[in-house]
Amino acid sequence: MTSERSTDLAASHAFSARVLPRRALFGWCVWFGLAGGALFALVATRYLAVSPLASGWSARAFSVLMFAAQASLLGAAFALVLVLVAALIPRPRAVTLAGLVLGGAALTLAWIDTLVYQQYRFHLDASVWNLVSGGAAEETFVFSSRSYAKLAAIALGLCALLGLAARLAWTWASSRRLRRARRWTGLTLVVVVCVHSALCVWATAAAYVPITRQARILPLYKQVSARSFMRRIGVQVARAELVHDDAASSLVYPRAPLRCSPPQRPLDVLLLVIDSWRADALDARATPRLAEFARECLRFENHSSCGNATRIGMFSLFYGLPGTYWHDVLAERRGAALVQQFAHAGYDVRAFRSAPLFSPEFDVTIFSEIDGLRLESEGATPAERDIDATDDFVAWLGQRDSSRPTLALLFWDAPHAYDMPADFPLEFRPSLETVDYLALGPDSDPVPFRNRYLNSVRFVDGLAGRALDALRASGRLDHTLVIVTGDHGQEFNDLGQNYWGHNSNFAPPQVHVPFLMRWPGQEARTFTHATSHFDVAPTVLERVLACANPPEDFCAGRSLFDSAPRGVLTMATYSDFAAVLPGERYVVVRASGELEAFDERYEPSELTERDRESLREALRQRTHFRCAAK
Repeated sequence: MTSERSTDLAASHAFSARVLPRRALFGWCVWFGLAGGALFALVATRYLAVSPLASGWSARAFSVLMFAAQASLLGAAFALVLVLVAALIPRPRAVTLAGLVLGGAALTLAWIDTLVYQQYRFHLDASVWNLVSGGAAEETFVFSSRSYAKLAAIALGLCALLGLAARLAWTWASSRRLRRARRWTGLTLVVVVCVHSALCVWATAAAYVPITRQARILPLYKQVSARSFMRRIGVQVARAELVHDDAASSLVYPRAPLRCSPPQRPLDVLLLVIDSWRADALDARATPRLAEFARECLRFENHSSCGNATRIGMFSLFYGLPGTYWHDVLAERRGAALVQQFAHAGYDVRAFRSAPLFSPEFDVTIFSEIDGLRLESEGATPAERDIDATDDFVAWLGQRDSSRPTLALLFWDAPHAYDMPADFPLEFRPSLETVDYLALGPDSDPVPFRNRYLNSVRFVDGLAGRALDALRASGRLDHTLVIVTGDHGQEFNDLGQNYWGHNSNFAPPQVHVPFLMRWPGQEARTFTHATSHFDVAPTVLERVLACANPPEDFCAGRSLFDSAPRGVLTMATYSDFAAVLPGERYVVVRASGELEAFDERYEPSELTERDRESLREALRQRTHFRCAAK
């Protein structure tokens, strides 16, 4: 026993030696990294000040596992960085110094993130950091002067704790007596991560909101989900009912109960949405049926989706919210106020989507309150599924309960996949036979690719014409508000910067979409002022259900008929977002933390003070429906 203690003591003193065997140094890196993860978990308890643990033993047990798993994974990542440093510079003092500097900086940043989260309910990102570093901290954030004074002391205290952890990590890594304990500790952490992941999979499949809503508490945290896989193997995936505000929620949406007084005979509402439909693809050649229908409509020629992909484009259309709220809404299974209010008014709500309604998860977000949803279409190709969705819509029209008003969505997918039936006549030639994104480059001829897209749009135009014919034949057209639009646009190197498709930028080719409204009793008219998907919910709720709330109670938009300048639109993808002055300036915040500014031609540009003003407005829009904004 005395010999072992002497050996451990000697090994501990060897920590200060100039050179050590790399195996011993690597062992220290691993345990010091995990100690850093444990200190992160300690700092992260500050998030609980504004996001208290959900009630129930299972949800609270998950919270403990979530903190432990996140600490383990971040600690492992930190350890890997240190191992790489040690491989390059195998000197204990140099590696220790690197660990203290990197760990101290990371923990201090985590502490700052807790301050941001406590005030705004989202984590520090490039846009917030730029506002701070650009000298706008006092103007943007409400931190007391004592907070800044304490921060230096906190940083020193965290570094002191890391120093203690460095010494203990060496003892832990080098002691022979603790070899078995190290093995059990490592095995325990692996089990914690695996059990946590399994619980995430179960909670997302079972729509167990007390667990799923915790996804936004910790920075860099991602819940594991296998909903699509489970559906494929035949496992039933549950849908949750609306989650009402409580102490554990991160959202205040809507900010006030909607006050609506629907007329005795309210209008039916039908939304016809074409995936990837760009604004200039509405004309007599590409869409002859819809171009003819447009003569009966209110036409908004300067209309933008607020997302450049389906998930966020549809989110902005139904919620009227920036896509930065998507993850919160998904975690809490919050339905769209627009759909909820129509359901509460007695409407029969229907969705006919070509692609699965659960991918993206519109069944548990937009339509979370609606039972008996049609979740999938039949067919081996997008074109076949488009036909099936149209068939089902037409059949439903013929047998619907005429005593109830209806809110229906018919959503076609073929242009997203550039698909059409094999025997469909091609109006636009030359047309690509197959689409291969890997073969595209800055010098590729866009015409054949775009022609294939336009042919697929023309195919869907025929389906839209069929749906409108069926509506007219049912005798309900003159009692139906019909909205025709796209979820986002589609690009064919329009900017000359090798952008193809969508989900890559926020310039007009990817977000400028057609927008038509046939409103019974209103004459056809064209509007040229700027509008967006944010404006649809407030317009429809006010004019169809006579809702008296101001738009800021439930969305980021205003009436479509308000011609005042829109200012900044907060557009988004699944992970990135941007403060956009459409056609003028774009400030993009990447999920990686990078911040980029672009001019009206979407060329890289220096960040300006005007851009910082846009970021401040985007910050307001991103926090308006969070708890801190009460």
